[in-house]
Amino acid sequence: MRAPWGTTPVVILGLAALYFLAGKLGLLLAFVHASATAVWPPTGIALAAFLLLGYRVWPGIFLGAFLVNFTTAGSVATTIGIATGNTLEGLAGAYLVNRFAHGAQAFDRPQDVFKFAVLAALASTTVSPFFGVTILALGGYADWAEYGRIWLTWWLGDAGGALIVAPVLLLWGQDPRVRWTLAQVKEVVLLLVVLLLVGLAVFGGVLPITIETYPLGFLCIPVLVWTAFRFGPRETATAMLLLSGIAIWGTLSGFGPFARETQNVSLLLLQSFMGVIAVMTLALAAGVSERRRAEQARVYLAAIVDFSEDAIIGKTLEGIVVSWNRGAERIFGYAAEEVLGRPITMLIPANRLDEEPTIIARIRGGERIEHFETVRRRKDGREVGVSLTISPIKNETGKIIGISKIARDITERQRAKAERERLLSELVDALTQVKTLHGLLPICASCKKIRTDEGYWESIETYIQQHSEASFTHGICPVCMEKLYGRKQPSEN
Repeated sequence: MRAPWGTTPVVILGLAALYFLAGKLGLLLAFVHASATAVWPPTGIALAAFLLLGYRVWPGIFLGAFLVNFTTAGSVATTIGIATGNTLEGLAGAYLVNRFAHGAQAFDRPQDVFKFAVLAALASTTVSPFFGVTILALGGYADWAEYGRIWLTWWLGDAGGALIVAPVLLLWGQDPRVRWTLAQVKEVVLLLVVLLLVGLAVFGGVLPITIETYPLGFLCIPVLVWTAFRFGPRETATAMLLLSGIAIWGTLSGFGPFARETQNVSLLLLQSFMGVIAVMTLALAAGVSERRRAEQARVYLAAIVDFSEDAIIGKTLEGIVVSWNRGAERIFGYAAEEVLGRPITMLIPANRLDEEPTIIARIRGGERIEHFETVRRRKDGREVGVSLTISPIKNETGKIIGISKIARDITERQRAKAERERLLSELVDALTQVKTLHGLLPICASCKKIRTDEGYWESIETYIQQHSEASFTHGICPVCMEKLYGRKQPSEN
C-alpha cells in the first residue's frame, strides 16, 4: 500500500535530507574505506521509500546519495556513479519485492518475509557495491587489491539496512496508529526494560570480565520471540532495530561476543548475526500474525454458521457427521452431541436411503448439488421437507476431504404451494361449472323456439336459463304496447 503523499518537491527534498543524514551517520563507521561501511541505514530508507511512495521519488534518493558521497571521497564522476548504483539498488529491490513478495505487505506472511530477505537484502544489494567499488577502483580512489574486502563490507552494510531499517519504516509507515490496551502498554514497558537489560548484558560489558567474550548472543532470541508472539511484525522490527543499536554501540566499545581485533571485522560478524536473527524473528512474527488473522476469520465465520437459520452440516466422505450448527438443531431436533460422529443416514427416511450414495458419488467427482428438494426425518419421527445445497470440502491442495451440506426447511413453502394449488384447482372447477352460450344456435323463424343438442325445441327463455346464469323479468316494449292496447307507453320525465 502506497502512502497518500505525492511526489512534491518537499517530499523529494525531505527524502534527500533523511538519506544524507543517515548516510553520514553510517559513514562514521567506515573503517575499511571512506565510502564503505558495515552499517548503512540509507539502503533501508531507499527501499521503504520506493515501496511506500512509488518509484517516482527516485530523484530524492539520487540527490541524497550524491551529496553523501560528494562530501566523502572521490570526484564528481565517481560520485555520480555511486549515487546511480545506490538508486538502482533501491529500485531493483522494490521492483523484486513488488513483483514476488506482495510489496509493502511482505511482512504479512512468513514466505514473503523470506522472499524479501532473498530479493531485497541479498540479491538487489549487490548492485550498489558493484557500481561503487568498481568506479572507485577505476578512478584510483580504491585499491584493486582491497576490492573484495571493500565489496563485502559495502554489501553487508546494505543488506543490514534492508533487513533492519526497511521493515521498521515499512510497517510503521503503513500503520502508524498505536492501538494497545492498558495491559499491553504495561507489557511494552516491561518488554523494553528486558530488551535493554539483555542488550547491555550481551553487548554492554556489564557482566563480569570473565564471561564478557562468551558467545551469549542467543540470549537476545527469547525477548524477540516474546515480541513476535505477543505483538506483531511492526513491534518485532522495532525491537530488532533497538537491539541492533545497542549491539553496535557495545561491539564498537569492545564488548560482546562479536568483538574482534578490528572494528570492521567485529561489525561484519555482528551484522551477519543481526541479519539472520531479523529474518527469523520477522518470519515468526508474520506467522503468528497470520495465524491470529486466520483464527479471527474462523471465529467470525463460525459465528455466521452457528447463527444461520439454515442447517449447516459437515460430514466426511463416508457420511459421518463432523459439524452441526444451531440451525440443524432447530430443524431436525437433535443437539450436536447427539449426532456428531454418527452417520447422516439417521436423518433419512427408509424410502429415501438410496439418495445418499448417489449424492456422495457426485460429490467425490467434484460436483456441486444445488436446490435438491427431498424429505428428512426429525428426532420426533416427523418428516420435514428440505432443500439441500451440497458442496465438496477441499484442502489447500484441492483434494476433496469432506462434504458441506446446507439444508433449508421448505415445509412452509411446500404448504403454501399446496394451498395455492388447491385454490387453483377449485377455481378451475368453478370455471367449468359456469354456463355460457357459444356456437351456432338453430332458432325457428316463426315461433322463435331454439333446438337443443338433443333435438328438442324449447322456448328462448327456457334455453337461456338452462345454458347461462341469466334470469328474466317481464315487461312490454313500446311497439307492442301500441299494437295491443292502442296507446303509447308514457314517456319518463
